[in-house]
Amino acid sequence: MDKKYTFSNDFFEILIKNNVSMEVTPLEEQTTYIQPDDDYDFHSYRILLLIRVCGLIKEPFFDNYTIYGRRKFSFYDFLIRYPFYLKKVIEIENKMHLINLLQLKKYETEQALSPMIKYIRGPWDHRYDSIFNYMISKNLIHVHFSKYTKTKKAFCLTLTPLGLEIAEKIKEIEINWVNRMEIINSIFPKNTTNERIEGYIKNHFPSLILGIAGDN
Repeated sequence: MDKKYTFSNDFFEILIKNNVSMEVTPLEEQTTYIQPDDDYDFHSYRILLLIRVCGLIKEPFFDNYTIYGRRKFSFYDFLIRYPFYLKKVIEIENKMHLINLLQLKKYETEQALSPMIKYIRGPWDHRYDSIFNYMISKNLIHVHFSKYTKTKKAFCLTLTPLGLEIAEKIKEIEINWVNRMEIINSIFPKNTTNERIEGYIKNHFPSLILGIAGDN
């Protein structure tokens, strides 16, 4: 007798003997739930806006909005995803007039279980590569390692014309996110370097760096 057949019979006999019943909703009535952090469209939506608001056009290097610096991008994204850290940045910089723009909600003031992991130089989402590939496949961004001055190169995220078109629409809708991103611009100029952000994380948020404990 076929081993697979015997195994299947044994399996179902066990279920029957133990009065196990399985209720199955018809396929047309089933709902598939996707957590926001597993939804690449959700991440793309936020990242497009972040590049548009915190990025810059810098010819002849970039002819569309670009954020350059891998760690700079991930730290900015971290501040938008976990705005209680953006509040800490405002306090560190003593720019309390920006607090009203933050409009921090009560549920956002508590420590979140962040899917962004500690990495060598700061927070990083292990899904970024997949998210970027998804956005590239949708013709929303270019990911490249290019010059941002005559002598310096960096990891770059640049909007495509389609990405810009969609980002402009998001910008009209997500006023609170835009305000928070403008807070980032008020504290870190758009031409802030990756090195400066790495130093800022090390000095003020060492607990976000892999292998370092503590937080100022």
